[in-house]
Amino acid sequence: IQYTTEQALRRAVEGSGAKSGHSIVVDPETGEILAMAVVPLYNPNVFREHQPFHWRNRAVTDSYEPGSTVKAFLLAAALDSGLVSPESKFFCEKGEYKVGRNTIRDHDRKGYGFLSVDEIITYSSNIGAVKIGERIGYKRFTEYMKRFGFGEKTGIEIPGEIEGFVRPSEEAKEIDKATAYFGQGMTANSLQLAMAMAAIANGGKLMRPYLVKEIREPGGKVVEKTEPRMVRKVLSAEAARQSTKVLENVVGETGTGFPAAISGYRVAGKTGTAQKVDPTTRRYSDKNYIAIFVGF
Repeated sequence: IQYTTEQALRRAVEGSGAKSGHSIVVDPETGEILAMAVVPLYNPNVFREHQPFHWRNRAVTDSYEPGSTVKAFLLAAALDSGLVSPESKFFCEKGEYKVGRNTIRDHDRKGYGFLSVDEIITYSSNIGAVKIGERIGYKRFTEYMKRFGFGEKTGIEIPGEIEGFVRPSEEAKEIDKATAYFGQGMTANSLQLAMAMAAIANGGKLMRPYLVKEIREPGGKVVEKTEPRMVRKVLSAEAARQSTKVLENVVGETGTGFPAAISGYRVAGKTGTAQKVDPTTRRYSDKNYIAIFVGF
C-alpha cells in the first residue's frame, strides 16, 4: 500500500505540475496508518541532495487552509445538531453575498438560486456553506471542529506535528466566521483531515492514528501491541450515515469530486481548492493554490 501510494502521488504531482504533495491511507475503524507519502521523496542516505524542507514529514509538520474540504464537517455538524436535513433549502444569492463590507462569491460565475444542503455540498457553494453556518452558529461550528480534532495534535508517534488553528468565537469578526465555513482563516495538517474524514466513515468515532501495529522478538513473539483507541465520539451514527450519503453525491457525475469515482465501488469524499497567501502582498493569491481531496 505504501509503494502504491508513493507511485500514485508522484504521478498526481507530476501530472498537475504541482510543487509537492501529501497522501495518507488510514484504516478508519482502527486509526492504523497504512501509508503516508510525501513528494518530493526524501532519501536519508543522500540527505545532502535534498533541501532542508524535504527532511521533515510534511503530512504532519505543515499546515494549510483546508478550503472546501471543511464543508464535509460543516455538513456533519449541521446534520448532527438537527438544525438541517439534506433536503433543507437555502437561497444562494445568485453568486454574491454581502457580509459587512465584504462580498462572498461562488466559483460558478453564474451563481445559484435555491439549493438543498445536498446540492450545496455537491456543487461546493461557498455562499450555501455560509448560510448553513449561519443556521448552526459559529460557536457550535467551532465546537464540532474541535471534536473532529482540528486545532489539536492527533498524538501520532512522529515528532514535529503541528496542531493547526481554529479561531475562537470571541476573537472572530463576522467575515472571519463566514469564511471559516468554507475553510479559510483556519489551518490543518493532512493527517488531521484524514482522521476527521475517517470519523464520518466509521460512524462518528475520532480514532487516534498510529504507525506501529506491533513489535516482535526475533523468534516471533509479540512484545508490544498497539490497541485501537477512540479519542471521542464526534457524531451520531445516523448523522455520519446521512453525511456519507451526501458525500457520495460529491463523487457523482454532477459533483466536484467526480474524477475520484471508482467503477464498482461506492466512493464518498470532498474536494477543496485553497488559495495560498502571497508572502509579498499578504493577500490571497489568484495564481497559487493547494488542491485537496479527502474521501473513502
